[in-house]
Amino acid sequence: MSSIEVHVTGGGVIRSGELRADADVRARCSLCSRDVEASASIAANSGEHACAACLRERLDALSVARFRLRESRSGALPWGKVTG
Repeated sequence: MSSIEVHVTGGGVIRSGELRADADVRARCSLCSRDVEASASIAANSGEHACAACLRERLDALSVARFRLRESRSGALPWGKVTG
């Protein structure tokens, strides 16, 4: 099981459920290179973290890609046939 580490600016670090309070912690996103309110690790022990906006963007891309690839295999429009 991989450990998830979350940094919270001005609050501290939580790793695998264990809290370490530290007012000096600054969360930074490795993907957008910005200081953020909170960031979560994206790979175990890599030191790389992502903010909620970057994680959400990637999750949205996964959902859209799965939908588009699934629909492209069926060859049909998702809402039914167009007649005219």
